[in-house]
Amino acid sequence: MTTARAIVLALFLSLTLIFSPTAIEAQLADKAKTSPRASLSSAPYDFEAAFIYQGLTLSPQDEPQIEISLTNKGLNGDTFSLEAIEIPTGWVAQFKRYSNIISGIYLSKEETATLYLTLTSPNGADQPTPIGNYPTAVKIISALGGQSIEIRSTLKISDQKERTEILSVNTSYPEISGASDGRFSFSLDLRNDGPEDALVNLTCEPPPQWEASFKPGYEDKQISSIHVPKNQSRSVTLDLTPAQDAQPGPYTIKVKAEQPLGSAEAALIVNLRGTFKIRAISANDLLSTQTEVGRPVTVSLFILNEGSAPQKEITFLAVKPDNWKVEFKPEKILNLAPAARPAQVEMTITPAPNSLVGDYGLGLSVQGEKSQNNLDFRVSVKSSAAWTWLGAALIVIVVALMSFIFRRFGRR
Repeated sequence: MTTARAIVLALFLSLTLIFSPTAIEAQLADKAKTSPRASLSSAPYDFEAAFIYQGLTLSPQDEPQIEISLTNKGLNGDTFSLEAIEIPTGWVAQFKRYSNIISGIYLSKEETATLYLTLTSPNGADQPTPIGNYPTAVKIISALGGQSIEIRSTLKISDQKERTEILSVNTSYPEISGASDGRFSFSLDLRNDGPEDALVNLTCEPPPQWEASFKPGYEDKQISSIHVPKNQSRSVTLDLTPAQDAQPGPYTIKVKAEQPLGSAEAALIVNLRGTFKIRAISANDLLSTQTEVGRPVTVSLFILNEGSAPQKEITFLAVKPDNWKVEFKPEKILNLAPAARPAQVEMTITPAPNSLVGDYGLGLSVQGEKSQNNLDFRVSVKSSAAWTWLGAALIVIVVALMSFIFRRFGRR
């Protein structure tokens, strides 16, 4: 009996030690020790926190930023404070929610928030981050529950050549040529070779006053980001519209795709050939003139280059009535630069000697490089002044003769 009582007493003491409040707290404390992912349960307060990426690798040019997931799993809302308890010596740590810098956050029950731990090296935000491995630890404290969790991750800064590219931007046609007043479309292929799906942000750097927009493949809506599943590709289209005063020449447009695990860039080239447009006007802006039969008349024309590309070898062609003569001086314009002073051309029109009095149509074509301007002239041909005076003299002679005959022979 004595032995049995001793065994029962020993079991009782063991159970008392195991389930005592002190022992329970010790067990909870062991669970709350530093770990990649940890949670505390003390109803009605319960939360969970973790670094989303445990082995984040960035290049020296990337901004060191580690994503944190925080979930309130309790029955009530709670406020959580954030503290960076381990960062590289001399670095500056900030917690961000979207673009806001925070030190804590309130979450209602069952709410999850994504936070960012942003690190700035002693070199400054504008300088490359030194290459190396940087252990990082964050402590998250529940204001109402009083518990805390520590989470850890390692940030690796590696040379770009040594990194495994998990995101890539490719295009079959990186260089396109066309007129300055056209629109240029590049088809881009985004490839995600990362370990999980990613939301890829898209940006580009067009020249000043150019218009640029991204669109998903075969859809007519503008986007700034696109969801790309892991080990898959998505197609997007970049539409570019040059500025109205864009000069001919090559333009380089940089495209950047970013996701938390990495980024990729592509350089696209647009070769602008300029626009080709010429216009001809008369000195008084009228497309008509008048002359006499067989007498030449000269009309001053002004040729304007209203495009953005030079016009070379501008020639003139006239569609005229039979036996008429049309001459241009000079016969051609060798070069007319955009926005240059108008070039003056003298057009001399000589009707045929046997032309009848009346109005005649004359077609004029100004032909430049990949552009032309057609005009319709009206030429009014009148009788010669000499013939007018001769006709008047004949009329006077006839009237005088009739008067003489009437007076002499009328008495008889």
